[in-house]
Amino acid sequence: MPTHSAVATTSKGKFEAIKVETPVPRENDVLIKVHYAAMIAFDTYTTDRGFVVPSYPLVLGFNGAGTIEKVGSGVTDLKVGDRVR
Repeated sequence: MPTHSAVATTSKGKFEAIKVETPVPRENDVLIKVHYAAMIAFDTYTTDRGFVVPSYPLVLGFNGAGTIEKVGSGVTDLKVGDRVR
């Protein structure tokens, strides 16, 4: 399966770049190629204090922008190449 890079907290107080499997969009999902992502205070708290970490690694930086790379079969109002933020 294809992989991509992500920044994740791998243990309390530590984060690093890791490789993760690239998901396949389900029927009503889109796959976004992220061009820019931001880490916010929540990410820092999660890394430094271990807040809300069900298991490691936990990918950080959920604020981002990019372009749609794949669409699920049920998606009709978005298309590959659309910009999202």
